[in-house]
Amino acid sequence: MKKQGRIVLDLVALALISALVGGLVGRRWARTELDARNNPQTWNEHVLREFDRVVKPTPEQQPKVQAHLDRAVRELQTIRDDTIARSTNVIWRLVSAVEGELTPEQRQAFQALKPKPGDLDLDVLNTSPPK
Repeated sequence: MKKQGRIVLDLVALALISALVGGLVGRRWARTELDARNNPQTWNEHVLREFDRVVKPTPEQQPKVQAHLDRAVRELQTIRDDTIARSTNVIWRLVSAVEGELTPEQRQAFQALKPKPGDLDLDVLNTSPPK
């Protein structure tokens, strides 16, 4: 009976370790995917790869298509950066307005929910301001 208990305990430990490792690997993979989606260079490469695969442009067309794609990606990045900046401003105005309605005790409790200044900037999203 003692040996069976040890086997069960070992199996439970193995399952917990496997779950932990799987969770860590999954989190790392998801983070890599998110970083790739937030990288404008990745947008460009992905679209060009799909375009080449489906449309099969001629060698003369490729640089022209690439130029159009580069222009569009720059424009999309500008729009994205502007949207992030505007959204951040809305969040800070909301925080300020809510803080104005709170008692001193509530403000102290609100500090735990309130975003930190570094939480809402472009560095968090691995982007840089448009050039």
